[in-house]
Order: sequence, then C-alpha cells, then structure tokens
Amino acid sequence: MSGKKLKISFTFGTIVVLLAWITYTGLNNNQKYYFEIKDLLAMGPKAENQGMRVKGLLVPDSVEKTGNGLEIFFQLEEKGQKLKVRYTKERPDTFKDGSEVLVEGKMTKDGYFDATFLMAKCPSKYKAEGNYDTKNYNPETHELKEGTN
Repeated sequence: MSGKKLKISFTFGTIVVLLAWITYTGLNNNQKYYFEIKDLLAMGPKAENQGMRVKGLLVPDSVEKTGNGLEIFFQLEEKGQKLKVRYTKERPDTFKDGSEVLVEGKMTKDGYFDATFLMAKCPSKYKAEGNYDTKNYNPETHELKEGTN
C-alpha cells in the first residue's frame, strides 16, 4: 500500500509544481500591461518580432495614408520619445490627434511597430461638463450628504 501512496504523492506533487511554474511564468510575462516607448526603443533588436503592447499619444498631423486601402503610418509620443506605427485595419472614431492610443503588435527590423490591434481614447470625450461641488459628497456611501440636493 505504501507504493501506491508514494505514486499518488509523486503525481500530486508534480501537478502542484507544474501549476506553480505555469502561474509564475504567466505572471512574469504579463506583469506590464504595456511598454513605454523609451523602454521599447532601449530594447533595440531584442524587441523585434516579440508580441507586445505600447501606449502613447497620437502625434498631431502624423497620420500618413498609403495607397494600400486601410494602411496608415502614424507616430506615438510619450515623454519626448516617438515611435512610428503601421496599422492596416479599421480605426475607431476616437482615433484623433492627441488621443491616448494603445497598440498591440510587433517591432519590425525596419524600425516601425507593426500593430495588429489599436485602441484609442479621446480624453475630451470623457471629461465632465460643468463644475461639481464635491464637498458634500460622501465617498463611503457614494451619496450626497443630507440637504444638498
């Protein structure tokens, strides 16, 4: 009976070690939701052909349309660093000069980021209109204090 218990213990231990390894490597590879442009550029050739996400602001007047249908080139900027990006799919309505853009894809040998996914957020679209008095707001209950309607 001890041989059978040993086999079961070994199998269970192996499964636990494999799950721990998978969890660790998964978390290690996905710790950052996106790379900053300066970090991507600092990687040099190591960044080529690795799937990653990069975030930046769309540089005004940087969008260049090509004759190949939806293909465009544009620049993202973050903290003074710029990155040239190529994208070949339909763009969201919020993709406008100065908008915050997150792209997913791979860096190429030609020095531009070949994006397969693009998400843009237009900050002006989400700003509240008007000024709100927050002195009478209770953040614990998410309600206004008595008599402040």
